[in-house]
Amino acid sequence: MTSSVPEPADSGPAEQPQACTQCSNGCHRCYWTGTTGATAADYNPTGWRAQYDAENIGPRLSWTSRHLDAVDHATTTGITADPAGEYRCRPGGRRIAGHIITELTASGFLTSPDPAGRITATDDGRKAALLLHTVGPTALLTTTDQAARAHRIRRKHQGSSAEYKQQLTFPCLPKGDHARVLDARAAAWHRELTRLAAISRAEAEACRARAEAEYAAEQAADRARREAEREEAVRRAVHGCGQCPDTWTVDERCGTCRTASHPAPHRPAGTEQPAPTDETPETPAVPAEPDHEEPADQAPVSDEAAPRRAADRPMTAIEGLPDSVSITALNQREDVYAVLCLPCGGGGAFTTVDTIRNGNWSKADAYLTAKHHADGHARRTEAARNQPLWQQQAPALGWSTAQADTMHDAERGHLHHDGTVFYRMDPHDPRAKGRTVARARIHALIAAGLLERDGRNVTPTPDGTAALRAWHAVRPQPAAHETTLLPPLLGGQEEARRIAARAELDAHAATHNTPARHGRPEQLELFTCEEPAPAPRRTSRPRRAPRPPITDRFPGQTTVPAGYLTADELHTALSRQTRTTPAPTH
Repeated sequence: MTSSVPEPADSGPAEQPQACTQCSNGCHRCYWTGTTGATAADYNPTGWRAQYDAENIGPRLSWTSRHLDAVDHATTTGITADPAGEYRCRPGGRRIAGHIITELTASGFLTSPDPAGRITATDDGRKAALLLHTVGPTALLTTTDQAARAHRIRRKHQGSSAEYKQQLTFPCLPKGDHARVLDARAAAWHRELTRLAAISRAEAEACRARAEAEYAAEQAADRARREAEREEAVRRAVHGCGQCPDTWTVDERCGTCRTASHPAPHRPAGTEQPAPTDETPETPAVPAEPDHEEPADQAPVSDEAAPRRAADRPMTAIEGLPDSVSITALNQREDVYAVLCLPCGGGGAFTTVDTIRNGNWSKADAYLTAKHHADGHARRTEAARNQPLWQQQAPALGWSTAQADTMHDAERGHLHHDGTVFYRMDPHDPRAKGRTVARARIHALIAAGLLERDGRNVTPTPDGTAALRAWHAVRPQPAAHETTLLPPLLGGQEEARRIAARAELDAHAATHNTPARHGRPEQLELFTCEEPAPAPRRTSRPRRAPRPPITDRFPGQTTVPAGYLTADELHTALSRQTRTTPAPTH
């Protein structure tokens, strides 16, 4: 890139290429050029590098011949800008298009006009012209191709800035001075954006902190308001509005005081008894004068005949409900009832948990609602008390998923027995049989004391119900393999029965073995080292007499094999045959 523009060859006679000094007599194929007998010029790495850069960088500049001519003029004679705003090769010379000068100046190949109006080529412009002269006219675009390329870039990047589209249309020289200026400008712009982003982030964090503080303050105020409203509601539910007179007459009390458990009566100002202090001695209260005079014939009401205040009356217990849950009528017609609960009110006073409006059935419905509410409290209390026990019982059950489903079906009443098989009730058609259940599974649960069969129905025992509650409360990991030897419920009735039966067997064995031990002391303690008497020998059956010889059993038979007879027996048999055989007659 730093070499000068190659000069045209001399028109004289062509010189013969000199033999390469790096080759031996130029007799081999050159590594650099691939020819035989290469010259020293073929071994110039700088020239090869300049040619490579020219072939790669030149076409990427998107220049036409007019751009190259303008840069050449700026390099040699310079370009002059006249007062009319036109650009010429020299004062009064050929005019150059203004958009070409603008494009080359924006890409850093030409300088801006000096005070004298002269424009020269920059170092990037001279290097780019050298590259294009090196690669030849093939790297230059025609005017039509360059216009089409610029149109495509503008259409593709319509939303981008004009400067960015100019850089894409006429790029600067790679790794040149103008490229370094653009990189420095981009780095500065990136640093500025980073600084602005940090400021924006800090502002956003501060805004978020303020919003969180405001939200926390609003939540605190809302909680305080709700707490005050709750305390006010509790106070009104317990003590009433505080404005009704000190009387038990329903007509003279408001609805709030009618439902209050301990209504506080209203006393007019001036009748309240001041609190005693150390400076002021306690004086008896003087009753206020009535506004009207009582008739002479009307006797004053005594303290014994006056009705008791609601604060002095205890809450009446209702049969079938715990003392902590009650119901009360809200009007004289008794068609509206309130369900009151002491634990839901914090334990200090009753609070209304439900209101029943059902005409003549309000009292019955309120009773059922209170019963259901009390059962819910009982279940939660039992769960809180039995949670440690359930944590031990549930993993010790050893149920598989199928066994747990069977217990659940039995609890719902869906498990039946028809005398042959066990089956689940079809949930879609109760009259039809559902899927059958393995007999071994049912028998294993029955043996563990968790199920019982009552005719056609198979239901869980009290131990089974308690085991199901522990299983649902803890939800342990089911067993991977189902077993038929299930343990009873830990701490259940079946376990207690087995322990009692084992203890009874142990007691029975101890009761029956102790008299035998104490009844024969001479055999067990006194003569412990004495050897036991030998057992009587078994009498064997006498052996039968030996059989007679075969010759005696078969006296007339001579076809007996010789191996069965000895020599004497054979001689005796022959002699007997000779004596018994008659002599032949002639």
